[in-house]
Amino acid sequence: MSRQGAWEDERGFTLIEVIATIIIMVIVFGIASSTWFKVAESRRVDSATNQVVADLRLAHTQATNHLTDSSFIVPSADSSTYQVGPEDIPADLDTVTLPGDDQGTPKTKILVATTIVFKSDGGAVIDPPGDITVAAIDGAPFHTININTVTSRVKVVN
Repeated sequence: MSRQGAWEDERGFTLIEVIATIIIMVIVFGIASSTWFKVAESRRVDSATNQVVADLRLAHTQATNHLTDSSFIVPSADSSTYQVGPEDIPADLDTVTLPGDDQGTPKTKILVATTIVFKSDGGAVIDPPGDITVAAIDGAPFHTININTVTSRVKVVN
């Protein structure tokens, strides 16, 4: 068998087929990576919302169990931190930072500055009145947290 005969039986891919395959793979990877980043950002906002809800419920529980007012304070609009703790001892307020990336860069925020005081009788005073919105740094996605001022019920509405 000649050397040329062996090459005639071999089959391979043409350059055009290889390039077409690479282009299709790049397109699929681009779509998948953009979807992945959106999912990761959504999970980060979910985590931040769950953290805020847990701290709001903790502040309410502390107020009713210790029979002393408890505060939840967002110091400024678009803040990635808030404070929670006893109303009558400002030095004992814990500062909590919302989840960020691995380098500590904020990726979530609370949109409006607010002060919530949970009363020992189970009620709450919200200043300014309204819901709490937790969002990604660019504003979307977001979740809204509603607090009933009579019962202090904390509920995520969306």
